[in-house]
Amino acid sequence: MKPAFAILCTLLAPALLAAPAAAAADTPGKPPEGSRERPPADMKMPEGLPPELKKKAEEIKKNQASARDLLQAGKYEEAEKVLRALVTEFRTLFGPDNALLPECQAALGNCLRAQEKFAEAEVELRAAWQGHVKHSGPDKPETLRIHNALAETLHEEHKYNDAEKEVRAVLEEFKRVYGEEHPATLLNRGNLATVLSDERKYAEAEGELRELIKIDERVLGENAQPTLVARGILAGVLRDQGNVSEAEREYRAVLKHMDQKPGKDHPDTAVVRSQFALCLSMASKYPEARQEATQALEAIKNKFGPDNTQARELQQLLDKMPAPRK
Repeated sequence: MKPAFAILCTLLAPALLAAPAAAAADTPGKPPEGSRERPPADMKMPEGLPPELKKKAEEIKKNQASARDLLQAGKYEEAEKVLRALVTEFRTLFGPDNALLPECQAALGNCLRAQEKFAEAEVELRAAWQGHVKHSGPDKPETLRIHNALAETLHEEHKYNDAEKEVRAVLEEFKRVYGEEHPATLLNRGNLATVLSDERKYAEAEGELRELIKIDERVLGENAQPTLVARGILAGVLRDQGNVSEAEREYRAVLKHMDQKPGKDHPDTAVVRSQFALCLSMASKYPEARQEATQALEAIKNKFGPDNTQARELQQLLDKMPAPRK
C-alpha cells in the first residue's frame, strides 16, 4: 500500500466532469475543481443546425441527461455505453475535430477511471485535454481540470515517470494561472509528492511535503483538511524510509484531528487510517493494526463498495496479519 494524496475526498470517489468550457472559462481567480468532483453538464449544441440535425441534437441532449443520471447513481457500466455512443455521435455529426467532442471524451475518460479501466481512460483523457487546449486554450479551468485528471490516471496506471512529468506540468500551469500559494496549487504539490514517493524518491518527496505543510499551515491553517492530509502523506514517506516511530507519532496526531473533522467515516480519514494500520503492522503492533485496518475498511466499503482498490489492499493487509490470540 502506497501513500496517496486526496484532493479533498476525491482520491477514491471518481465522479465525472464535462461541464462546458464556456461555462468554466474567464473566471479570474477561481480554481478548477478536483478532476473527479463535477457531474457532466449538458453541452451546448451549435446554433443554426439544419432541421435533420436539430432533431439529432435533441436526442443527444436526452442521452446526455441519461448519462448524467447514471453517473450520479454510480451505474458506470451503463453510463459508459451511453457516453461511447455520444462520442460516436459527435464524431459522425460534427467531424473528428470539433469543440464539443472533448467534453464528451472527458466524461467518458473519468467514467472509465471510476471502473479502474485506466489504460482506456488515459486515451480518452489525453484526447480530451488536447482538444481543450486547441479549442478553449491551455489556461482555461476545464483544460486544467482534464490535464490534472490525465496526470492522476497515469499515476493510477503506475506509469510513474510519465505521471511525474505531467504532474509537474500541471503544477506549473496552476502556479501560472492561480499563483504559488493558491489552495488548488498547493493540492497539486501534494500530488507531486505522492508520485515522487511512489518512485522511491523519498528525500525529494519529504522535502516537498515539509515545505508544503509550512505553507498550508500559514495559508489554510494547522487543522485544515489539506494540511492534515499532507501530514498524513508525510507520515507515509517517513514510514517507507524506515522511520516507523516518527511516522506513527505523525499518524496519531493527524487522526486525532481528522476523526473530529471531517469525521471517522470520511474518505480522507479512512485513507490516512489505512496507512496508519500498515505502519502499525510494520511495528508488529498487530492488535491495534487490525483494529485500525478494520475501521478503515468498513468506511471505504460503505462509501465505495468492496471492489474498490483501497478496500482490496486493506483486506490483503488484514489477511497477512497474524491471527488474533484467543
